[in-house]
Amino acid sequence: MRALRPLAGALAVLLSAALLALLLVQGFPPFPSFKFGKPASLRPVEEMNEALPYVIWEDRFPDLIAQASLALLAAAVGVAMVRLWRGEERC
Repeated sequence: MRALRPLAGALAVLLSAALLALLLVQGFPPFPSFKFGKPASLRPVEEMNEALPYVIWEDRFPDLIAQASLALLAAAVGVAMVRLWRGEERC
């Protein structure tokens, strides 16, 4: 149990440094290019509301294929890790 204390302390310091960095970044003003200029074209809100579902859901099939592939890969990696942890040989 004593071996975990230095590791926990190091992780706490790293986490604190990361949180401090995030807070410092939030305190600075935003990127200036977003303050200047106007949109290239203004569209009525009704037209944008009608087009929004097509923008979000138009190319959903490749996303679903990628998600299924990642889920299969995660399961395979999990099984391989458990086999290595138990010391089992490959069948």
